[in-house]
Amino acid sequence: MNTQRRTTTNIWAQLMLSSTDTLRVARFLVHEWGIDPTRIVRNMHITVYFADRPLDGVLSFEEPATVVIPAVRTRFMVMARGGEIPRPDIEPANRKIGIRIQRQSVAMDTIFAYRQRILNYETAAALGHKPPSSRKRSAFGAPHFQPHMTLLTPGSGVNRDLTKLGSLFRERIGNLQYDRFIVDVVGT
Repeated sequence: MNTQRRTTTNIWAQLMLSSTDTLRVARFLVHEWGIDPTRIVRNMHITVYFADRPLDGVLSFEEPATVVIPAVRTRFMVMARGGEIPRPDIEPANRKIGIRIQRQSVAMDTIFAYRQRILNYETAAALGHKPPSSRKRSAFGAPHFQPHMTLLTPGSGVNRDLTKLGSLFRERIGNLQYDRFIVDVVGT
């Protein structure tokens, strides 16, 4: 009997929301919307790339970043397949809630530039039978790449209609500043 455990490597490339803006978003959710503080995500970020296998040449690192996303170009969503549009079979209060960045955002080119830095390491050997990632498609994980950021954990009690929350968020938050780019190569 083979008792060796299979080794898995995950690569995460993330733009981290500044600590100032993380606090600002948390205060908004608690004070303006009455969300329990324990339901607010601590390390808010946009995942610009994910792979469930090693890519030769990709190593863990962290560096300063400058990405500004206007809140007016975000929309609230349930963090589930098809969560961009309201679905009667999904109860938002019991799921993760976040924002997606609209493709018209002025920040999209910058987000894609960070993504491209990792896409350059996708080789035929690493991809196997999968088509390579692009601006819109991901070879690993969710097949459609849509920049998003999770804000709330399941059990937040948020209302089924996220429209009012999203409108107030866009009105009050202004710009979101992402100040670090982190690539984590994690092996288990």
